[in-house]
Amino acid sequence: MLQRYKETGLGFLPGMGAWAIDVIMHAQMEGRSLWAELVRLQAAMLFYRVLFAAFALALGWSLWQKSKRERDFRRLAEILERFHHEIVGPAFLIHGKGELLLTRKDFHLSTAAQESLRFLYEKSQRIESVAKERLPLVTEK
Repeated sequence: MLQRYKETGLGFLPGMGAWAIDVIMHAQMEGRSLWAELVRLQAAMLFYRVLFAAFALALGWSLWQKSKRERDFRRLAEILERFHHEIVGPAFLIHGKGELLLTRKDFHLSTAAQESLRFLYEKSQRIESVAKERLPLVTEK
């Protein structure tokens, strides 16, 4: 859970740091203790400090969304690559075996068997070409 939303926390930390710096500076300017400045609720200062936190949360959420999209894209690329390997290899083998059976004359296949084999041969060729055209292998450089 923490690993999943770490970007939100990393974005929140600068806002809390800005909040703390503001409290320390304001306490020194007013001549008060740090605790007194934290407890004293002044509407303008509270609003200003809440803006720090809100900005920090927005920054963290933005970082989290960006990382989430990147993780989703990487996962999708891996799925696509695995699908490509699982489809092209068997289609190539089916295509090759079909071509072998169609070109050999010593098998004496019936007309119906030859038509079925030719159908499988053509469809495997189509699957292979579609997989190569529409599902290009993703390679990183």
